[in-house]
Amino acid sequence: MTGYINSPPKPITIQHRLYIINKAGTGEAHYIILTPDHSDILSYQVKTDHWKATKDICNFGAAVVDNLLYIFGGYNKRSAKHLDACFRYNPFEGVWSALPPMPRPRAKFSTAVVKGKIIVTGGELPDGRQSVMCDMFDPVKDTWTELRPLISPRSNHACAVFNDDIYCAGGCNGNKFHNNLWVYEGQKWEELDREYPQKLPVNLDRFAMVKQGRSFYFIGGVSCRKDKDFSGRFKFVTERRIFSYATSVSALEETQGDALSSRLVSPWCNNLPTMTFARHSAGVAAIGHKLYVFGGSVLETGQQVRLVEYFDTATGEWEEDFRFRKGDVSNVTCAVLEVPNKQDDDQVHFKLKWVLW
Repeated sequence: MTGYINSPPKPITIQHRLYIINKAGTGEAHYIILTPDHSDILSYQVKTDHWKATKDICNFGAAVVDNLLYIFGGYNKRSAKHLDACFRYNPFEGVWSALPPMPRPRAKFSTAVVKGKIIVTGGELPDGRQSVMCDMFDPVKDTWTELRPLISPRSNHACAVFNDDIYCAGGCNGNKFHNNLWVYEGQKWEELDREYPQKLPVNLDRFAMVKQGRSFYFIGGVSCRKDKDFSGRFKFVTERRIFSYATSVSALEETQGDALSSRLVSPWCNNLPTMTFARHSAGVAAIGHKLYVFGGSVLETGQQVRLVEYFDTATGEWEEDFRFRKGDVSNVTCAVLEVPNKQDDDQVHFKLKWVLW
C-alpha cells in the first residue's frame, strides 16, 4: 500500500499561449490563452510579459521550433546599430540563452521554419541597403549555414512554407516596393513558372503572409500607388485588403460546340472583403479556420490599431473581436508557446471580451 504523507503532487497543467510580441523596442510580449488544439481562444484576458532580450530592439526576426522561441538580429534604438545577436527562450524554464550570432547583422528580414531549421532571408544591412543573403540556423547543432541568395535584394518582405517549400513575397528594395512571389526549391530561389502570372496584385511592404490549408493569405501592409490627383506622382497607402493565393489549381473543361477546351483557373482570389481598419506591421495567427489580425499601425496617421479582428475562411467574412486596452501593439509578430501554468489557483475568465476598452 502506498500513500502520501501530505497531499499528492499536483499535476502540471500547460497553458497554450499565443504571444503578440512587440517589435518596436518596448520589450512587451502580450499573450492570450488558446485551447489545447489551438482551434479557438480559451481566454480573452490579455496579460503581458516583459523581455529584456527584446527591450530597445526593433524589427528583429522570430521563429519557434520544438516549443523554443528564437529571436534574431534587429536594430538597437539606443546604440543605433544593426545586430547579429541570437537568443533562445525556453518557456518551461523561463530562461534566455545566447546563441552563435548571425553571419551578418541585419534587420527587417523574414524567417521561415523548414524541417526543424530556421531560414533567415534578406533584410536591411547596417549601411541601409537591402540584402540578398539567406542563412540557415540549425537549432540542434547551433550552427549557421549560408544558402543560395534571393533573386534580388529585399527587406520588409514576408515568407511562408508549404510542403517544405519556402515562398517569398513582396517587400522593398531601395525606395521601391515589389510584387514578386518566389519559391525556394531545389536549393535555389526561382520565379514561379506556371502559365498564370505569379505576381501579387499590388506592390506591398510590411504586410502579413499566413498559410491556411492549401492557400496563402496576404493581409494589410503598405502599397505604392499613382496619385490620381497628381499625374505621375506616387503615394503610399496603408491597405485594408486581403487576398489569397492557392498553391494548386486545376483546369476546368468547357464545351465549345462539339469540342472540349480547357482554361486555367486563377490561383488568386482578389475579391475578398476588406478589414475594418487598414494596418501594416500587424501580427497574424491562424486559429482554427480563422485568421486573427493583431495590432499594427496606420502610415497616414502614425496611430496604432488596437482592434483585433479575424477573417473566417469558412464564411469569407470579417468579424471584430476585442481590443487591446494597454501596451504597444504598433509593430508585432505572433508565436504560440506551451508554458507550464504556475498559477493554477487563478480562475481563467473564459471567453471574457473587453469590447469597451
